[in-house]
Amino acid sequence: MSQFLKQGILAAAATMLSVGSPTVMATEAHKYLKAKNFVYAGFFWQDGELTAASRSGDADWATIELEQLGVNRQYGSWMLDYHHRLSERWKVSASLYRYTDGNSGQRLKENIVWEGQEFSAGAEAAVDWKIDTLIIDAMYTVKRTDNFEFTVGGGLHALDTELVISGQAEISGGDNAAQRVAETARGSLVVPLPNLRAAGFYAFNEKWSAQAILGWLSLSIDEYDGSYKYAHLRGQYQISDTLGLSLGYQLVEIDVEEQTRLGSRRFDMSFQGVTAALTFAF
Repeated sequence: MSQFLKQGILAAAATMLSVGSPTVMATEAHKYLKAKNFVYAGFFWQDGELTAASRSGDADWATIELEQLGVNRQYGSWMLDYHHRLSERWKVSASLYRYTDGNSGQRLKENIVWEGQEFSAGAEAAVDWKIDTLIIDAMYTVKRTDNFEFTVGGGLHALDTELVISGQAEISGGDNAAQRVAETARGSLVVPLPNLRAAGFYAFNEKWSAQAILGWLSLSIDEYDGSYKYAHLRGQYQISDTLGLSLGYQLVEIDVEEQTRLGSRRFDMSFQGVTAALTFAF
């Protein structure tokens, strides 16, 4: 995605969060603002870049770009959000996002090293990776009208990232000597970090509405050093009082590094793409 489009999405989300509602839609608040519970069950189709690196001691970083291993940049996965409104000012939320992909039967074009194990060029490799993100936070309503709401909040963010590489090669030591060998290397991170978020909701009428969400964290805790930034701009059509249909666009950038007893490991990730979901307000 071009830098111009990315800046446009961020600008649109920031504008919606800061400007607020110019007029009051009706004397009665929108259904979204009256519902005690809100569920967002969605799917996204994204273009992603993921780079993993590891090193032992003070040695140079051994870096792997998963695209070089045959892992697709485009893939689909899912997300789930739940919000519970405690009062007109406070609500709590929990969000779960999963990114995952893999590939098998790909022959390596160059030597790679992951978690101290070397996989030689020509080896047949299988790659599996996943990123699970859980966010739990409390949100405070700064401004609210019958068709607009602006909230800010924070909580805890947990990131579980795992990369598994399995390699297989054939070694010949003579005319009739052949041996098949296989190695597996696994690296994972489970990182609990504070999370900050701002969200804005605006209803054009009873059927059509829009929502913008911006989130950020950047903090070093003990052996972890991580940053997580995301933006989600989406529109919604209300099919009934309870059921809605949402379509949007999401940007995510994640950088996480861990200092281990024997060295370090690092994941650099960025994703962007279309989101679609069913929403339930009750």
